[in-house]
Amino acid sequence: MKKINVAIIGVGSFTKALVEGVAFYTKNPKDITGLAHPLIGKYRVADINFVAAFDVDERKVGKKLHEAIYAGANVTKKIADPLVYDAVVHRGPTLDGVVDEMKGSFVIESESPVANIVKILKNSKTDIVVNLAPTGSDQVTYFYAEAAVEAGCSFINCIPTPLVTIPKWRAKFENKKLVLLGDDTKSQLGATMLNRFLLSLLKMRGIKVTKSEQENRGGNTDHYNLLYRAQTKEKSKREALTKFLDTDDAKPTVTFHYTGEPSGHKIVNLKIEGEIFGRAPISITSVIEDEISINGAGTVVDAIRVAKLLVDSGRQKEASRVCPFLMKSPPEQMSDMEAAVAFDKILNSIK
Repeated sequence: MKKINVAIIGVGSFTKALVEGVAFYTKNPKDITGLAHPLIGKYRVADINFVAAFDVDERKVGKKLHEAIYAGANVTKKIADPLVYDAVVHRGPTLDGVVDEMKGSFVIESESPVANIVKILKNSKTDIVVNLAPTGSDQVTYFYAEAAVEAGCSFINCIPTPLVTIPKWRAKFENKKLVLLGDDTKSQLGATMLNRFLLSLLKMRGIKVTKSEQENRGGNTDHYNLLYRAQTKEKSKREALTKFLDTDDAKPTVTFHYTGEPSGHKIVNLKIEGEIFGRAPISITSVIEDEISINGAGTVVDAIRVAKLLVDSGRQKEASRVCPFLMKSPPEQMSDMEAAVAFDKILNSIK
């Protein structure tokens, strides 16, 4: 199979998990543990090939990607030694990608000139650009999305910035016979998914929800960033939950807390309260602990492969139908079960 050439925006902990994950399944081709889809079309995880990356941190810019993932504040648990890539980390535009509070500690801005993004994407023969910029990087997201369209690349928006939910952006990619996926990656099994399952279960059983709280605690760079720019992330999570509530149910609350201890480990506390028969109380408390970047990478390897498969088969316009399985804020919300059925139906129809 031809490799899927991928360019990455933002060489943080998520990128580290993604690069190491591709190495793990390349070196262990018979091990399909943790893969929702060992094959998408004929593409394996091992067919993902990183050809370019973009960042603003001087500790990463100019390095090969497989070296840069260990620079700076990247803290997620190691999966495997990475493969060796020729892909270099180029200096991207800062725009709104770094809040002032992170400069000099989490991020040391490079003094190198901003690279010609479109030229690099074309010269590297990039098929797909994956946006892993920090949450709240709206200007960055739109800049790279425009560059991807101009360079003839599909685009996966892994952060909450509204992109796929805007019809004009979907049209830009569809008109160029490219795929746009987004917005805001679901973890392979994260707090929002479990929260949705619990709320849908209560709704199915006729229980009124009087409280729905989700508290996220972590120590990586993104959690620090969320101290200052949590609005879009909170909105994305709330909207992903609201579908499973009746109009008179309590609206969900979502909060983020930075622990101050550098770690990719995340703890989420879920608390749901309701009223059953005779308005008697019921309460559910649940805790999820995971490596957040690794959990997300398990979904992105599917997004990369299905984006390429849709382009190969000339079915780019069906991109919106695979988004609910992969993303928290797709063009149309579905239950996770409905989304999984729709995703597999598309895959089976292309084989």
